[in-house]
Amino acid sequence: MQIKQNRFFLILLFSAFLMECEDIIRDGVLIHGPMESPPFVITKPVSETTERPGYFYYAGIVFKFLNTAPKNVDKITVSFMLFDAKTKASPFIGSNKFEITKLNLVMINENKEMIISLDQYIHIAPTEPYLIDFFYISEIHYVDDSTWQDKNGLYRVR
Repeated sequence: MQIKQNRFFLILLFSAFLMECEDIIRDGVLIHGPMESPPFVITKPVSETTERPGYFYYAGIVFKFLNTAPKNVDKITVSFMLFDAKTKASPFIGSNKFEITKLNLVMINENKEMIISLDQYIHIAPTEPYLIDFFYISEIHYVDDSTWQDKNGLYRVR
């Protein structure tokens, strides 16, 4: 009976410690302080191979970005990986990891469609859309010259 009481006490003590502790581990990364929501909401990105006039001819990525910060955005940097839909391998010579900055004014509480061209990175037009993995907003630059960063992809979309 004493062992069960000690075990219960230890579990209770550990639970109380976790409730008070503001440091957490997420995906192997120690995060100090409480987790805050990022200053945006995004939709799952979609790879497209149909031309979007004015944006791309052969391939691009499209997603929606809602600016929830109390200031206007002027640049967004996205990071992601692309894979061939059939082989699940890299469709590129070299790296299939991308970090692309998009200059785009997004006002406070505005929900805007973001279109990223992949035309400059490909040498053969894809017949099927790419698979997108580990997609995240790695940096947001605001018109007041401040920035928000997520260099480790804590807020990634899979």
